[in-house]
Amino acid sequence: KPLWPPAAPLAARAHLRLRSPACAQGREGGAGARVQMAAPDRTVVILGDEISLGQGVQDGKGFVTRIERALAPYGVDVIGGWSREGETAIGLATEPEKEEELKMRIRDLGGEQQLIVVIALGMHDRIILGDMMDMLEQALQMIIRLVQNMNAIPILMQIVPDDIDGRVAQDCGAAFCPVPLCLAQQYQEEGGSGPFLPSMQAHEELANNLLAVLAEEMRLPLRPPEAPLPGGPFDGIWVHKDHPGVLENIQDGIIRSDDGSYAQIHLTSKHNFYIEHSGQKVHAEVRGKELIWSDGDVWTRLEDDAVPLMSSPPAKKNKDKGDLKSFLKVWEKAEEANKRSRKETTKNELRAEQDRLNQDKEMLDHERQRLEEGMKRLHQETEQVSAMREQIREEEGKSGRGIFGCCQAG
Repeated sequence: KPLWPPAAPLAARAHLRLRSPACAQGREGGAGARVQMAAPDRTVVILGDEISLGQGVQDGKGFVTRIERALAPYGVDVIGGWSREGETAIGLATEPEKEEELKMRIRDLGGEQQLIVVIALGMHDRIILGDMMDMLEQALQMIIRLVQNMNAIPILMQIVPDDIDGRVAQDCGAAFCPVPLCLAQQYQEEGGSGPFLPSMQAHEELANNLLAVLAEEMRLPLRPPEAPLPGGPFDGIWVHKDHPGVLENIQDGIIRSDDGSYAQIHLTSKHNFYIEHSGQKVHAEVRGKELIWSDGDVWTRLEDDAVPLMSSPPAKKNKDKGDLKSFLKVWEKAEEANKRSRKETTKNELRAEQDRLNQDKEMLDHERQRLEEGMKRLHQETEQVSAMREQIREEEGKSGRGIFGCCQAG
């Protein structure tokens, strides 16, 4: 009996490979050309349980199917057949046959391509283990380390709204996909003590959150097809005004930074919100195209006309509308500008350090001059004392008695 059941739903079959239409073109492009299916250079696999298999929602509405549909136009292969009903992190990490099969699957998909493994496990573990959550953490860490050791990229997807997944991802240096708010609310409403199947809305938000993380890992600054266009008060790409090379992505109530960190937005009004940072609330307000922060920081919204949607890939023939090559050129120019900005920052820091060293040198020269003047005065005073002593000796020689001669005579 195979460990990975072949009778998975269509959205999760391992052999389902969605590719860009260009992959089906012949070498010469003629009518009788031989079809060559080129291997994708990026593949995403989902390692989960029945939630990843889309149970409880209509066909085509699960988050895996949404991911497939969104990434297919870009030639990104999505495989959902690594999930199976009732799967646990503990079982995958401790059963040797499962571990070996996982290694074999990763090895078969390895090579020159970028392989991303989305780990969406832990719901059943929390029921089985009870209070022994340290075992779940160890199991998730073992799975992440296995994926990393196989030169693949792990993404830990949070399904249950607690701090275990986020802590494990941070400890292992893995990407983290936070649970959407609607799923956290559903989990709490259903008691949070047994297996549950996310609603259709929760699957949509799971897909949106995962697409945002995948876009960062694959260097594709794209939005999920269901997400609204920028133009709302917060959603969009923002640039630090004082540091143009630092980007922030606000989407679905979460701020994601280019270093992998994230923060939850708490609305206070239509144009205001706050985040919690180091135990304190930092407030922000949208004013036109700027986001003004209470700590003095200012972000500027990037114009998003040239950023394509995942549901609308860039046209290849019309460069005026931002095709992929043009976008990559813009991206490269942005990276060059970022490098120049960093070099300029480094140059300014070196210049400031040189100024400080010059000031220190001036202070040392001043102190040295004062010391030399003091030594000169001391030398002069020493010469004066020596002259006085010599004069006294001469006086004593002339009188033939000491200074206290009178006392000796008495």
